Amino acid sequence: MHRLPHRARRALRALRDAVSSPALHPGEVRVRIYLNTDPTALLTGYRPDAPVTLAYSYLLRVDPAADTDAVVLERVFAAFNDHPEHDDDKIHTDTWYANGMRGVTGLRSLSVGDLVALDDRHYACQSLGWTRVPAPPG
Repeated sequence: MHRLPHRARRALRALRDAVSSPALHPGEVRVRIYLNTDPTALLTGYRPDAPVTLAYSYLLRVDPAADTDAVVLERVFAAFNDHPEHDDDKIHTDTWYANGMRGVTGLRSLSVGDLVALDDRHYACQSLGWTRVPAPPG
């Protein structure tokens, strides 16, 4: 029986994870990336009234005993700034930048003022670190 190449299997797994049900298994976190569309966000940071758009969503395997939100946020930041630290993150980095380069969605690096949701917890990217914020409207 023919087996798909490793990269294709990773892509299919990422696609399956992106559309799977919201019920998670222990050791999985639903990650959502919201891009801030305010052109001044790099200077002003995130504001609760800032316009954001959901750009990407996926399931991330984590170690619940070791991976705090801070650790996971830094992992997400690395992946969406084109230097993934884990092999499992490479498919998301590749997909993110492939879409941005083709102009499909205009994806850019994760930056100051953008939001990352880990399950139901939302964090704004700051110039240094992250701040927990309420969920964006809508």
